Amino acid sequence: VAPDELGLLYRISRAISEHGCEIDLVLISTEGDTAIDVFHITRRGAKLTPLMQQALAAHLQQMLEETE
Repeated sequence: VAPDELGLLYRISRAISEHGCEIDLVLISTEGDTAIDVFHITRRGAKLTPLMQQALAAHLQQMLEETE
């Protein structure tokens, strides 16, 4: 969930790619000025480990805070 703005999905997908992950499924929704997107992510076809999830989540959080 983040403020909807031009390039948001690009920045999110780029961060996911930088972590060597693939997007298997994405559900995109916008309510007013808010983007509510769900990504199903794997790495080499397998679920992410808790450590990989934490690293990716931290990167995404930092990226989203930079745009606010």
